[in-house]
Order: sequence, then C-alpha cells, then structure tokens
Amino acid sequence: MNKFEISARYFEMHRRGAIGESAERMFDRGIDSEFVTEFGRRIAGVCSGMDGKVRWSEIETPRPEDLSSFDDLKDEARAEDLAKLVVIKLNGGLGTSMGLSRAKTLLPVKGDDNFLTIIRRQIELLRRRYQAPIPLLFMNSVATQDDTLATPGIADINANVAGGMPASFLQGWVPRLRRSDLFPVDTTNPDDAWCPPGHGDIFLSLKVTGLLDRLLDAGIEIAFISNGDNLGASFDGRILRWFIDKGLDFAMEVTPKTEADLKGGVLYRRSKDSDGLGANRLGLLEIAQVEKGREADFQDTTRFAHFNTNNLWLNLRALKAQFSGRGLWLPVIVNPKKVDGIDVVQLETAMGAAIGCFDNTRGLVVPRTRFAPVKTNADLLVRRSDCYVLSEVDGALVKNPRRTLGEPTVRLSDDYKLLGDFDRLFSVIPSLIDLISLEVKGAFEFDVPISLAGKVRLENRGATPVKVSGLGRSTIADEAITIE
Repeated sequence: MNKFEISARYFEMHRRGAIGESAERMFDRGIDSEFVTEFGRRIAGVCSGMDGKVRWSEIETPRPEDLSSFDDLKDEARAEDLAKLVVIKLNGGLGTSMGLSRAKTLLPVKGDDNFLTIIRRQIELLRRRYQAPIPLLFMNSVATQDDTLATPGIADINANVAGGMPASFLQGWVPRLRRSDLFPVDTTNPDDAWCPPGHGDIFLSLKVTGLLDRLLDAGIEIAFISNGDNLGASFDGRILRWFIDKGLDFAMEVTPKTEADLKGGVLYRRSKDSDGLGANRLGLLEIAQVEKGREADFQDTTRFAHFNTNNLWLNLRALKAQFSGRGLWLPVIVNPKKVDGIDVVQLETAMGAAIGCFDNTRGLVVPRTRFAPVKTNADLLVRRSDCYVLSEVDGALVKNPRRTLGEPTVRLSDDYKLLGDFDRLFSVIPSLIDLISLEVKGAFEFDVPISLAGKVRLENRGATPVKVSGLGRSTIADEAITIE
C-alpha cells in the first residue's frame, strides 16, 4: 500500500477505527485526554493522505529581515528580565543508537562529570551571577525520569524557587502504528509498542501538567529551551534582552552549516497556507519532510546557510494565547521504523516547528560554540578531548582557547558505534587540539596518551584490535596508517 492509499469509503471507516483503537490504549494507560485528541489528529492527517512532506513549491529562502545576528547584540539582561525566565532542558532520550538503555545525559563528558552534573552547575552559576532564583525544568520521558531524579542535586534543584516548581515534568507516550493500516502494533515486549511523540510534545506537556499556568502565575513569561545533550547551550543575557526588546513570541538559534550539518533542519519561508498555519510565515524544515529528489536542494548551503540548533526562546503568554485560540498544530513527521520485524510508523512533531504557529518570530544566527551536542560516539570523543573545556563563567562546554581551528571532523567505523566498545577502545582519550579530521576504520585501541594533528586516517584490516601503544608514537600528524 503506497502512502496508505485506501478507497474513500473504507478510508473514513478505517480512520475512525484506527483512532479509536489508539485512543482506547492510551486511556487504558492513563494518558490525558488532550494527548489522546492530539494523537488522533495526527492519525487522521496521515489517513487523509498527509505523508509528512512539505511541497518544495511552497518553500522559499528566508529573507534578510528574518534573521538577526548574535554579534549585533549589545545590551545585557536586567534584573526584571531574569525574574521572567525559566530554563528547560529536553531529557527524554536514551541514546539507543549508541547502545544505551538509560538517559544519555548520565554519560560522563568531562572526567566524572556527566551532562546532568554540568547542567546543574550551569544553573547554579547562572543564579549566582544574576542573583536570581531561576527555575530549571527537565522534560523527561518515562524511561529517563527515575534516573534523572536520582542524580545528586537534581530532585531539589528548585528548592528555593518561587511557586514550588518541580525539577521535571513528563512528556507524553503514544502507540507505534502498523504502517499497513495505522492500527497500534502488538509486540513481544509490550513496551516496544509505545514511543515518545517527538519533542514537539513539550508545549502540550507544559499545558497538561499545569506547569504553564504555574509559571505564568509566578511571573515567569519566557522559556529558554534546549537539548540536554547540548552543553554549549548556556543562558546568555544578551539574547534574553534582544528577545524582549523585539517583542518576539518565538525565536530559534541557528548557526552556519558545515559539511557535518547538511542534514540539519533549516528555517524557510512558507509561500502557501497548505495546512492552515498561514502563509508568509517562518517554518522549520527537517530532512524527513523533504520531498524525494530534493535532498540536494535542501543541503544547498547557498540557499539554506544555517541550521537549527534546537536552542529556542518562547514567550509563554503567547503560548497560552495559542492554546486558548485554535491550538498548537505542529506539522506531523512520519518516521518509519521496524519493530519485531513489523513495519511501523511513529507520528512525531518537532518543537522548532512551532515557529510557524506564531506571528512575531525570528531566527538568531549564533556562533558554533552554542552548539556542542553528542549524537554519536564520534561527537563524544570530541567533547571528551582537549578540544573542549568547561567555562568557569557559565559552565558551558566551550572550545579550548588554545585551539585555533574550527570543529574537527571525526568519522569512526562501526567498531566504535556502541558505547561499551567505544569506552574499551578509547580507554585513553587522545589529544585532538590540533586535529582537522580523523577517520578510523577497524578497531584501534587507544591505550596510551597520543596526539593526533592535522588530517589523520587509521585503518586496521585485521580482525584483532591494534594497540596504539604498539605504534611507538607520541604524535600522528597528517598521516595515513594502514595495518594489514
């Protein structure tokens, strides 16, 4: 069945059945009716032929007035600005692609410090610097909630914050659907039949948990939202002041694309009102939404020079007004997966796509230093290395001042894909401060200190890991080494 092509008569009958079956399962699990209604909207859209793609004919390049530059921001935040701020970190991911079964933010990044430890230190430094009890909230999934709150200093992080704010709130949980008919899938492990609905769920989660109203009642009107694995996303008072001065509802931090970021989501101008959100607004385009055959156009850096860092600024009063009006209808991303050998789809939304729901929006071009995520073990190697240090000013993970180059490009073979293998093979982290690029094919065990500089390529064609100590080198610079 191509794109769920169903006869018109069967279509409507099927649509109601698919929605009803998912709704029944969600209600049985105790999921709030507003989440159930929203998920029903997604199923109905896909049943109606929506495939999650944005028509290329409706996509226009952002205009100069759509973007501001971080370099032009001068004014610092004032005390009354800080009193309106909440910092929110997305923390629902398990890092399953890295072989993890716990929250990715529990991974050590610098010494014994994991993401959560560093984020906690960031908020403590921020509070001391501005003498303001700024609340910090984690949006967890059911898979990350317990471990997060068990981390020292997290459960009571908001003990001195007005309004009795919790440390976390839960995002929703939705059924995975069979691709063939959009009914909920049955799996050997019942938990595999469920999945998070994408981080666009954050807005409805704030509403349903009552946190949106609690924050507004406490005088908190602006949220700075970022991914928990992006330790470059520290608070900056100049951005807050700019956001307030411009009277914005929603702002997205974007940064210049490199070869490593060609698949990152981009801002675009909507030329048509094909989904009721309105024409001539900014939107977020993810690669999963790009029509087949247009991938090269999407990755054209002359047309789309910047990509979304997922550092977002949101006016909570504008969000409240949106919910009080037509609601917050985010474009649905149809994400195909395979579970128990069954073709399934996950119907997700991206939080950055909310930029298309508001009137007063802007992109802010920020330095690459505000984007230091860990999506793969190659990223983790770079963050753990001497390329990055923790700032004493705001606790952010920043480029080492001694490094004169940009972000190094690191490619590791599948021998390093799972964290257990990565930690075993990189028991000693090499110096990368002078590295331009590194490609490792096959297993090399970094068991002694070594410096990698310039462009380095290592290939092991054998089945046994090669110990770096056996190379008898303290530095490898601009060199390709192949072991037969």
